[in-house]
Order: sequence, then structure tokens, then C-alpha cells
Amino acid sequence: MSREIRGDTDRFREGMELLAGGVRERAYQAAVLLAARGEEILLHGSAGEARLSSIFDISSLTKPLVASLFYILVQQGRLTPDGKVSEILPARSPDPAFQRITFLHLLSHTAGLPSYRRFYRELRGAGEKEGRNLWGTAEGHDRIVDAVLSLSLESPPGTAWAYSDPGYILLGRAIEAASFTTLDRLLRKELAAPLGMRDTSYLPLSAVSECEAGRLMSSGYSEERGMEKVGEVDDENAAAMGGVAGHSGIFSSAYDLSLFASEILRARRGEGRVLTRRSAGEMTARVPEPPGCPRTPGWDTPTSAEGGGSQAGGRFSVETIGHLGWTGCSLWIDLPREVTVVLLANRVYYGQDNEKLKGLRPRIHDAVMEAAER
Repeated sequence: MSREIRGDTDRFREGMELLAGGVRERAYQAAVLLAARGEEILLHGSAGEARLSSIFDISSLTKPLVASLFYILVQQGRLTPDGKVSEILPARSPDPAFQRITFLHLLSHTAGLPSYRRFYRELRGAGEKEGRNLWGTAEGHDRIVDAVLSLSLESPPGTAWAYSDPGYILLGRAIEAASFTTLDRLLRKELAAPLGMRDTSYLPLSAVSECEAGRLMSSGYSEERGMEKVGEVDDENAAAMGGVAGHSGIFSSAYDLSLFASEILRARRGEGRVLTRRSAGEMTARVPEPPGCPRTPGWDTPTSAEGGGSQAGGRFSVETIGHLGWTGCSLWIDLPREVTVVLLANRVYYGQDNEKLKGLRPRIHDAVMEAAER
């Protein structure tokens, strides 16, 4: 049924059978599933090529971690949610409304920036034209940031919400500028080390020993780079920026992400190790503008059945926060019940267009949450 499992195997049998079935159906090559109540691990199981300690490219699950780094800087008096981004990073956009973008707009995907742009192709083209390599260099990183700062907005800040990678590219760079520290070092110092998240880092090939490299799960083949991505970030924009960015690039394990979720829950009670109650409260509350926005500063919330249903399934409470990662990873935290479910999978191993996990993930979540409620 799985390579490894800990916890109440009978109670969570359905969830683990679904997890193993996903391997057979080629929804992913490897997966790890973890459920916890508070700081108690109820279930920790793996399927396919994964083991419990496997490390995955968590893709956009980077964003809640980067949002936490932002709030740590707020606690240190270096940034404020209502502060203007242009006070830290000079905007080059022809759109005058760009000057009104605040950090809260970036955190909640309400800045009006586009969802996605293939900056990596523009960078590669510029390098070929200039006869030099810009990919993965500090200059390449800065050119992509400059490209985001030069974009026109799709809507005025605060008037609409649209998920935006470019917004978090700016957020990550602003955090670096305000802290005088790169994101990878800041992550290690301010979040991973204090919380004991030993497997969480950018650039994991430089963070794990050679004998532990087998814990890194593949995210498939990159046509753009002509290589299999094992310990190399899946996202091409993040790769072109050197692997360290605000929107993507962090690698982690299921257990480490449960430690992060525990910090969110503790901090909401005023018992956080790195986050204050105020920070956790702001991060876990939906933003008031624009009306109906499902986002909090750093997190998503489940979509209602009327809205097409959520990847969280139907058993999490309405007071739930979570996030998905393009590679196949997800983290959901039911705040009043203090139940966390982490699902790490490498769906992109079978190609970027592999959508088999989309129908399977809500069923896994429903089975796990039903078992947790018993």
C-alpha cells in the first residue's frame, strides 16, 4: 500500500489507499501524506518512490513562508503592510497606479499585476543577443525584477484579485532589500532554524549531504534547460533568477511543513516562537478589499461548492487557510479544529499538463478529515 506509514493505519486506511492509487494512476511518481492535530502527528505515510523524509520542490507553497518572513520584518520594524512598494523598489512602469501598490496588495494578490509572464524566455533571448549567459546569475535575477517593475497593471491596486507570481517576485526582492539579506539566508535564520525545519531551504543541493541526495524527489524533465530536475527548482522563472525567489524555489518535507503549520496555530494563541499573535492574526484573516476576495496575506481559503469546489475537499471548516504548489504539493490548516493536512507529490514528473491529481486530491483530503473527526 505504501513504502512507509506511521500512525493509526486502520483509521486512515482509505486515505492511504487513495494515496497509493495515485501512483498507479500516474497522478504522481512519489507522494507523502501527513495529518496532525495541534502538534500531534496522526498520520504520516508515503507512496511510490517517496519515503517519509523525502524532500519535494513545494513550488508556490514558498509564498506562505515568504509572507511569514515579511511579517517577521514587520515585527522588527523594517516593513509595514501598508507601506508602498515603490519606497523600497523604484517602479519603472508606465502605469501611474503602480506607485500605489502596497505590500498588503502583493501579499493578497490584489496589486493588479498579471498572473504570469515567461520572463525566463525574455532573459534567455537577451543573453543570446548580447552573447553572454544571464541565466541563474545575479544580473539575470535583477533583470527579471526590473521587468516586473516595468509591467502595466491589469486593474487598479485593491480593486480586484488575481493570483500573481510577479507580485511575489517583487515581495521577495523587497524583503531582501529591507533586511540586507538574501531570501535563502533569511529563511534559514529567521524561520527554518528556530522552528527546527531541518529539511527546508532554497538550493537544496547545497544544503543536503551527498549521502542524503536520494531524499530529493524529481519534478521531471525541463525542455527549457535540457535536464531532469532533482534538487533543481521546477519553476523556470525562479531557475532563471538563480533558484531563490519570492514566488517559488523552496524545498521541504511534510514533517517540516507540519512544524510551520504548528507555529501558525501557536502564534494565533500568542505562543509563537517567531511570529506574534498580531502577525498570525493578520496572516490568517481574509483581506477586506476587494469585497469577496478569498485571500489572506500569504494564504488562500477553500472555494465554496457554488464556486466549483475546493482542492481542500468538502470537510475543512470555513475558517481554513491553505495553499497549493504547481508541482503537486499542498498544505491546509483548519484553524478552529487545529487540524493540518500536508500532501506533497510530484505530479509534474509526468509532465506539466498532468492534471490527474486535481480530481484525486479532494478525495484524499475528505478521507483524511473524516478519519481525523472520528
